Amino acid sequence: MKRMWKVCAAVLAAAALFALAGCSARTAVTADEFKKQAEAQGFKVTDTSGSSVSAEKSLEATKSETGTTITYLAFSSETSAQQSYKSIKSSISNGAGGTATNVDSSSYNKYTYVNGELTHTLVRMNKTVIYGKATLTHKNQVDDFMKAVKY
Repeated sequence: MKRMWKVCAAVLAAAALFALAGCSARTAVTADEFKKQAEAQGFKVTDTSGSSVSAEKSLEATKSETGTTITYLAFSSETSAQQSYKSIKSSISNGAGGTATNVDSSSYNKYTYVNGELTHTLVRMNKTVIYGKATLTHKNQVDDFMKAVKY
């Protein structure tokens, strides 16, 4: 009987360890970190703050030779970020046929959409939104950037 309790305790401890190993706290990237990572990957970064977007900070990273763009938006509240995320998401799909994947939680949303030759990646984390757009051939540029900033 004691042996069974030890085995059950070991299994429970292992299950708890594996469950907690998958939980990693994510932190939203700052504008400075976005710029640093984008420039390190060969993007030209432009400060677009003050444009028509309601974001406190707005940056756009571009690779003109491939047509890849990644936009960073930082908002004053999570509610504003969620509204912007929903607005961009609806304009991306815009009723056109394509393939979409979606991940939603209270502090993190990720939407990817492929329509023909274009691929869109939209991520919201806390008060920030990052939107990347590329051709299928250069999708790895957006994917690599998202991995670098842990989005």
